[in-house]
Parts: sequence; C-alpha cells; structure tokens
Amino acid sequence: METRKKFQALKKELRDLNNIQVNTCELTFYAPKKVREKAQEMGIPQQILSFYENSNGFELNWEMLSSPDPDVLGRVKILSLSEVIQDWKDVVYFEDTELDDPIRTFRPFDFFVDEACVGIFLEEEFDNSLYLYKFGSEPFRLDLDISGYIKLLIAARGFLYWQNVIEALKTESHNTEVERFRTFMPQIFPNFSFDEFSNNYENLRLSKI
Repeated sequence: METRKKFQALKKELRDLNNIQVNTCELTFYAPKKVREKAQEMGIPQQILSFYENSNGFELNWEMLSSPDPDVLGRVKILSLSEVIQDWKDVVYFEDTELDDPIRTFRPFDFFVDEACVGIFLEEEFDNSLYLYKFGSEPFRLDLDISGYIKLLIAARGFLYWQNVIEALKTESHNTEVERFRTFMPQIFPNFSFDEFSNNYENLRLSKI
C-alpha cells in the first residue's frame, strides 16, 4: 500500500474512534518538481525524494479523552520538502557551531514537537537511517530508513515520543515513554500489540548493531 493510502487509512481509523479527539489530520500531496530537483542536488537520499513524489507533508494532532495522563497525545509533523531543505541555522545549529560539525548538514523531517525532531544527515559517511534529535543532546540513530520509519509511525498512530520507545528497544533500556506507550496504546487502539510493534522494529532495522 503506497504511503498516501496508509495515511488515509490512519486518518479514517482515528476519526472512527470515540475515545480520542482528532484536532488535526492533514496530508499534503506532491512536492513540486523544482523543489525535488533542488533537493536531489543537495544530496537528499533517494528514499526521501521518493516519499515526496506522493506526499508533501503530514500533520497529526490527537489527544485521548478523559485521560489520567496529560501526555497521552499524538503528534506528527512531517515537513514539506521545501522546509526540509531550507537552512536550519539558529534551530539545528548556530553561528558558533564548528564548521566541520555534521549537525550543520542535519535536516529535520518530522518536527513533531518544538524540542525534538527526526531527520537525516547529508554527510556522505551517514547512511539512510533517520535520527532522533532532542535539542541539547546527541542525535540518536533510529536504525530505520524512511520506509521503516513511516511504517512504525503509523503502527504507533503518531503517539507522542514513540521514537523514545524505539530508542529503548534498540538500547535495551527503559524510559517513561515506554511505560506510557505500553499502558495507553492498547486502551486507545484495542488491536495494538506492543510485542508485535517490537517485532516489527526488529524486522525493519537496518542493522543489528
């Protein structure tokens, strides 16, 4: 199923639920050809370019009704391609950032909250993996390409900080988002299985390192 249809199916699923409120669920189609050509010249990976042939951004904002935890939310903000390739000075890097620091080539893709995003590096030594970048800390390699990321984003229904769950699975650690995710996802989405989500990540990982 192409990405567009996957997002449309997710939109329908969310709209049919009566235990959440969907505030925003918008998918924009087709990045302009000139923008895609410019992105290609900049070295944006082909997988990302292919994504933007069928989409030019996706924004999702939902919240659980009568939730005992105010952080049981859904947040996705996949940027338009023109936003991805813009200069991210004073957001991702700053005037005093070392000129050879790879973070200067980092481009946000999913800017789901103000303090964190998921994106790519344009440096040649980086592979196709997306990185979770919580501002003020080192970017974390999710070990997922764009295809795997979108599949798990949809499986997680954009649950707030589901990327931290991936970090915990990869590092075999624990964080507060894991417990929140495990507790509330099955309550909101009865067909959700954490074990299946975890297995899907293992199957989609680019490496086992």
